[in-house]
Amino acid sequence: MSGAVVGSSGLDIGVYGARGVPSTYSGYETFLTTLLPELVRRGDRVTMYCRPGDGMDNSEWEGVRRRVLPALPGKNFNTLTHGLVAGVAARLARHDVVLVVNVANAAYCAIGRYTRQPTLLNTDGQEWLRDKWGGTAKQVFHRSARIAGRCATALVADCEAMAAIYRDEFHADSTVIPYCVPPVEFVADTAFLDDRDLTPYRYVLVGGRHNPENNIHTVAEAFHASDIDVPLVVLGTANYDSPVTNRVLELAATDDRIRVLGHIGNRAEFFNLVHHASVYVHGHSVGGTNPSLVEAMGVRARICALDNSFNRQTLGPDGGYFCLDESPKRFAAVIAAVLAETQEDDAAARDATARRATEVYSVSGVTDAYRELLHLVARSRRPVTMRTSWDVGHG
Repeated sequence: MSGAVVGSSGLDIGVYGARGVPSTYSGYETFLTTLLPELVRRGDRVTMYCRPGDGMDNSEWEGVRRRVLPALPGKNFNTLTHGLVAGVAARLARHDVVLVVNVANAAYCAIGRYTRQPTLLNTDGQEWLRDKWGGTAKQVFHRSARIAGRCATALVADCEAMAAIYRDEFHADSTVIPYCVPPVEFVADTAFLDDRDLTPYRYVLVGGRHNPENNIHTVAEAFHASDIDVPLVVLGTANYDSPVTNRVLELAATDDRIRVLGHIGNRAEFFNLVHHASVYVHGHSVGGTNPSLVEAMGVRARICALDNSFNRQTLGPDGGYFCLDESPKRFAAVIAAVLAETQEDDAAARDATARRATEVYSVSGVTDAYRELLHLVARSRRPVTMRTSWDVGHG
């Protein structure tokens, strides 16, 4: 996907910024759980600097060396203190190159860059816009984004729209490589639906963490105001007293079409609920590439997404799109149009998005691109970027 083929010589790669591997806590942790073993299989030596807890220890996992380092407790201090300790440890280990995730760690990238250890920073999404963070944390994220280009040897963005934000707002160039999602091991089974009293292809589904920027409550409000005659199934939860959850439960108490199922831990059941929905509604508003959207594409869901550049670049031309800042009737009209599609049109859209998930977000293509960029960064003492096929989108 990215151009020249990397040679067989392996790199010594240090990695930090996530809780550890394996993990599915966030987008970049899920991504590292896929990427790092692939790098090992291609001949690289990979060390992941993990945070305490979550079952992490100093053993190897899928060939990835894990080293648990201390961090202060607390949502904010945990990330920042671990990043500092890991940045120093990675420098002392003399890795050929260091891969860092989470833009809050941008300042620690300077430890390597200015002592001749090349560092690649994955900037992830717009954390400074997420309402789950308080004002101080948002400021830290935004200031970190502003200095990222000066602290790391290279930046990588997971979509073209995110690269544009860093270029236009922070005057920093990025290489565009999306997250990869392994092929979903999925077997269609309606038994899960029978247990929930749901009819295949006769319900609308929305899900995700119950954070305000994912718009689950807003979708539920628009649905409540509509006359759509199929149920709305709401998945997901939050690890705090979420006003989103409270609002959805309030609506469900007065509208028997709205069914709140919460968190579905069984992946087979989750994927069947997504696949068998008439429409899977994806309301995430904060960039960039969202792994849950790619997973939904991979299980042949019929998807309508919030209309923004991040979702359009991920889903492509065969998805439906809606806005939530307009009349609820506009949202209902988009959903109704999909519900009215012929079986042939519905199948064609599902096939197209599933094919896109396989072709654009393949593990092999993304791993090859990351490995090529890591080799390029390891050889450089100056800021670098690399052209990839994802720069120009996949329409």
